[in-house]
Order: sequence, then structure tokens, then C-alpha cells
Amino acid sequence: MTLKIDKQSSGDELVVRLIGNLGVEHLAEVTAEVRLEGRRVVIDVSEVTLISIEGIRLLNACEDDGIAVINASPYILEWLALERRVGPPRS
Repeated sequence: MTLKIDKQSSGDELVVRLIGNLGVEHLAEVTAEVRLEGRRVVIDVSEVTLISIEGIRLLNACEDDGIAVINASPYILEWLALERRVGPPRS
């Protein structure tokens, strides 16, 4: 899967735009980009075409940490909500 990460900075806000397919192999890179100290971070997923369950869980964790996720397609919004209701699998 291919993912492009585009960052745009405006003052003390950083918009991280994800473009393409967000799979498990991209989680570490996305996490590193959004966990910057001292800045408000927004994740724009308007151009995410395919996302894995791990990507959904990452976006929910980001929201839990106060990072806004914006411009999600209806299927991503529904999956985010479903995963919140169901929760991660238990070991």
C-alpha cells in the first residue's frame, strides 16, 4: 500500500494530510508525524482511499489524545464509531 504524508504548518498548528492507503506498515511513520510537542495537530483524511483496522484504531487513539481527525469519508466515520463501540479485541 502507498501512503503520502503532506504536512502544512500555520502558526502553532500542524495539518497532517494523509493521501492514499493507510495500512499497518504506515502506523509508526504517521504516529511520529502527529506526536509533535508544543503544536496543535490536525489529521486530514479527506484523501484516504483505503484504511486498515489498525489505521482506524490509530485515528481513534489520536482523537482520544486531543488530535482532531477531519474530513473523513462516511465509511471511515462509520468504522471509527463502530470500533469505539466494539473496542479492540481482547487477548
